[in-house]
Amino acid sequence: MNLKICVIGHFIDDPDEGVRKITVCMSEMLSKKNTVKTINFSKLDIWLEVFRYHPDIIHYVLSPTSTGLFMAKLLSMAYFKAKTVISAPHPAGLNKIYLLSLLKPDIILTQSDSAQELFNSLGYRTHFLPNGVDVQKFVPVTDKRKLMLRQKYGVRENSFVILHVASLKRKRNLEIMKTLAKENTNNQVIIVGRVGEKRDMQLVSELKEAGCLVLTQYFPNIEEIYALSDCYLFPTIDRRACIETPLSVLEAMSCNIPVVTTRFGALPKMFNEGGGFCYIRDDGDVYNAIEKIRNGEVLINTRDMVSFYSWENISNKLIQIYEKLIS
Repeated sequence: MNLKICVIGHFIDDPDEGVRKITVCMSEMLSKKNTVKTINFSKLDIWLEVFRYHPDIIHYVLSPTSTGLFMAKLLSMAYFKAKTVISAPHPAGLNKIYLLSLLKPDIILTQSDSAQELFNSLGYRTHFLPNGVDVQKFVPVTDKRKLMLRQKYGVRENSFVILHVASLKRKRNLEIMKTLAKENTNNQVIIVGRVGEKRDMQLVSELKEAGCLVLTQYFPNIEEIYALSDCYLFPTIDRRACIETPLSVLEAMSCNIPVVTTRFGALPKMFNEGGGFCYIRDDGDVYNAIEKIRNGEVLINTRDMVSFYSWENISNKLIQIYEKLIS
């Protein structure tokens, strides 16, 4: 079945921002087997474009907010025959108010138990569907290639590289990165921020003073930064700080890098511990996990673990959801 799908989201500015990246990747993969029209959420004639297109599916990729849900409901009236789907990769902070129960799409795609519980309580039909990863772009490299990449980016060849790709804000819980940089001179902590995003400059100064390498330029080949690393650390706890399936964690795993992470968002539903994937509760867990990785005590198998969540597989599951809605 070739479906006419209208994907509405943010397609301009900041290509590294999580929700925008999801929108673009999902649209590109869906278009391989279906007819897909992408519309930027801020376009003035968006209602008319939807009406003229006559889609089978209108799929919104939103944070979402109360305003976003209202706009999605309003735009759905442009073509009543279409089934409406909303991806909710970052619903933290959404208030549970009665009016939201009037803004139901045909289905909302959630990425955590808490989000599913929230929307179910408002009468929404939900389905768990996490984000995907480009397994063709994010690939493991040889030791020789890793060494070449370290030379290219000016990273100490024999250092133990701990990476985090993040918004440079305190709510990302980056204090542990300063400690890791200070406690062992062999540690090279690299933090990649997003271009154009407002950042906490005091935090940036503290990270640099502690010995962290803070990079804020745009990397078209960000996979090279993952590839030169020895470990990926995701210490975030605050649900408001990140989308519920952290893309950076999936990208690191796709490069077969060991991951040390909190039980954030969708991750506990997606992965069990083992194979170089380790959950942490406190700083002590972080130190223990990193030491085991440094000492070669961990068998790394994260790429095999994440391959199930390739964008191709995610888009196939999404098409099954569309077809079920239509039938």
